[in-house]
Amino acid sequence: MRRRIVWILGVGFALLGLAAVGAAVGWRDLRAARAHLVAARSTLQRAVSNPELLRTPAGRSQARGEIDRALVEIGAAQHAVHQSPALTASHTVPLVSRQRGGVAQLVDDSRTGALAARRLLATVDRLASQTRLQEGRIPLDGMGELERAVRVAGVQVRETNRSTSGLWGSLHGARAQFDRIASENSTRLLRAADAIRASRSFLGAAGDRRYLIAVENSAEMRDQGAVLSYAVARVSGGQLVVEKHGPAAELVLKQPAPVRVPPGTAEVFGSLNPNTLWQSVNATADFAWSGRAMAAMFRQATAQTVDGVIAVDVPGLVPLLSVVGPVNIPGVKTPVTAGNASSLILHDLYEQFPAEAEATRQTRLADLATEVINRLHHGSFDVVGLGRDLSQRVAGGHLRLWSANATEERTFERVGLGGGPAVTDPGRTFHVAVENRTATKLDYYVVPTVREAVEVTKQGTAIVRTTVVIDNRAPVGAKPSYQLGPDEYHTTSRPGDYIAWVLLWAPAGSTPTGSVRSGSVRESGLVLNQFINNVAAGEKKTVSFVTIIPRAIHDGRLTLRFVPQPRLSDPPLSVSLSAPGWRVDGPASWEGAWDRVRTFSWGLGH
Repeated sequence: MRRRIVWILGVGFALLGLAAVGAAVGWRDLRAARAHLVAARSTLQRAVSNPELLRTPAGRSQARGEIDRALVEIGAAQHAVHQSPALTASHTVPLVSRQRGGVAQLVDDSRTGALAARRLLATVDRLASQTRLQEGRIPLDGMGELERAVRVAGVQVRETNRSTSGLWGSLHGARAQFDRIASENSTRLLRAADAIRASRSFLGAAGDRRYLIAVENSAEMRDQGAVLSYAVARVSGGQLVVEKHGPAAELVLKQPAPVRVPPGTAEVFGSLNPNTLWQSVNATADFAWSGRAMAAMFRQATAQTVDGVIAVDVPGLVPLLSVVGPVNIPGVKTPVTAGNASSLILHDLYEQFPAEAEATRQTRLADLATEVINRLHHGSFDVVGLGRDLSQRVAGGHLRLWSANATEERTFERVGLGGGPAVTDPGRTFHVAVENRTATKLDYYVVPTVREAVEVTKQGTAIVRTTVVIDNRAPVGAKPSYQLGPDEYHTTSRPGDYIAWVLLWAPAGSTPTGSVRSGSVRESGLVLNQFINNVAAGEKKTVSFVTIIPRAIHDGRLTLRFVPQPRLSDPPLSVSLSAPGWRVDGPASWEGAWDRVRTFSWGLGH
């Protein structure tokens, strides 16, 4: 009996020793697979993080090379997992087999995503000749094929998003991280496909169209630049032609346009007559309403209808100027380029023309937009590269669309080409705007900075402190002028003095508090709070808001979304998180340019 016990113990220790060796080998193979996947992810990140690579055939070729190198690393990871004897044997061990299968699935899904990206790049290259703007003719057929290719890639990436159930430790974390990336990228691709489809229809695939182009002046800010110039364009047979243009002041309304002003909009902006005055129509953050109102106002003024509205400011014209090159406009001696457009149009013209030449100045901005469109009728331009450049301006709100076609309009709102800040996740969205309460053009000099300090209480309530610093860089002691003021309404007494109307749209369901609370209003689908501050030339002023978001944590995550105001220069934004008593997954602070919607998501647990 004693010998049998010793024999059993000996066999047991031997098996344990073999298991330890197998585990060590398996751990070594898993580490090798992980190292290859990390290298592949780093390589793929280089390919997709540089938008410039996607603008040209050479850049796309370089991106494909990066993806091929990532695929080599993924192939090595697959070999490490599938050819490992220790990992192969583990499939018979309960629980452990789930981990081995999870690793193998993660590697395979990485390969699927990389291959989808490579096929899409190859398709874009193949369609290069079919997606060029030739002599002003929009490549509608090529856009259709591109839309289908982008949609296929989006579906393929979406299918790699899987469950983390049963996975342990770092494997669980890696799977969750991959799923978040897959979800974000599939959503981005599918939205891009929807945007291409709607834009293709908007640009004439569904028949001839006629549009009002609202040219916005970024030196006099509402939520976007004030609408002071306009053009009317027609799309026929795939070509965009400008019919007429001029100052918005010539589109005179004798009575308000018949478009309903929502109660919150009327309460905050009603005194500006937003459905009567062109320079007030986009004071609200909801471009879906502004676009509809502009179409109604144009019809009221001209008895003519339009099928949609294209709103663009000077930064929105810069990518087009980069493509078409310098343009000449009447009365301006210097050619307008991507580099000088802002200073030339929004500063120099105010010094060149006297105060009484307001209509002339406004016409020059419309002249610029018209000439850029006319230049697109001469030559050949890469629509994919141009689309990449324009998408960055769209992300910052510098180009917006409204369509009278309900299906197109819903798509524009969903993908961020139109609509207001509350279209996506209104319960977690913030939007800050600094609007000009004078008739001056001082926003050329005004630079706001926004700081968001987020604190999470033990109960899961988020307290968000929004601090807005208004920096008025107008020259001190300057002579009176049309740009610097004082304006004709005597809202200020010295040149360069700025009246800042600081507006915070906070999440739906939140509660504003603190010293600036002046009675919150539901506007543009969010909770609007406001404050007015006089900022002298050369001076900085600070305004602070406090917002309470109850039950802010959903499924173990706190997510906040910040929508920018499309100003002449991108406002600096900083976001910080303090969560005493919570375990935080994710960086606690960020700062950078507020040039697009910035979404922050932290995992929070005890």
